[in-house]
Amino acid sequence: MMIEDCIHTQIELISTDNCYVHRIVQTRQGDTVILYSPTGGFDIHARIVFATGIATKRHLNDLNMYITPVDGRRAWNLQYIRILGEKINQGYGSLMMEQLLTRAVEENIRSIVGRMQAAEHKEHLERLRHFYTKFGFTIDEQNQIHWANKNF
Repeated sequence: MMIEDCIHTQIELISTDNCYVHRIVQTRQGDTVILYSPTGGFDIHARIVFATGIATKRHLNDLNMYITPVDGRRAWNLQYIRILGEKINQGYGSLMMEQLLTRAVEENIRSIVGRMQAAEHKEHLERLRHFYTKFGFTIDEQNQIHWANKNF
């Protein structure tokens, strides 16, 4: 099966799963990432179609960014980003974060808050700090993260 056919099949599967596609991105490794969300939902997921034609699957090994609205304000709570194994440090988290911030600006979200997950090793903690700060988040002493929309 040609890679384009595989990508098309994955888009159809995402659509039949009551989700919509935000965008499709080629990675520097030659893989294709389909960024999508449940219809009416806030979470952002990433389906990877590897250059080999193999694709990740929802609820199994798609990448996930879990978001909930914050009551009473135009804000979101970034609860958790799930990227495992060999997919770490490959740019997938950055693609998902770029989509989250693009969506936040488009939907007039004033801020995104959350908590940076605990890290077992100092290097992991530094990578997390670097990841969030490169996207404009501030991090306090309790590892609470905060992003403010500059349009407000």
